[in-house]
Amino acid sequence: MKKLIFQTDLQCGGCVRKIETGLNELPGIDHWEVDLQHDQRPLSVWGQEIDPKNIEAVFESCGFEAKLSEPTE
Repeated sequence: MKKLIFQTDLQCGGCVRKIETGLNELPGIDHWEVDLQHDQRPLSVWGQEIDPKNIEAVFESCGFEAKLSEPTE
């Protein structure tokens, strides 16, 4: 399973709820979570065929930013 980590500009649970539906509808994602306690508000995404551009597009369409910071296996 692949894991991608994105730096985001999310600030609160309300922000997370705004991007939730879009992320849940993307193919290839098994699970995702946002750490609002961390300064960079990282989004961790797990799955098989994850396209970072799709995740960035979901954020952009909701008025937020997500930048791929590190892919891991």
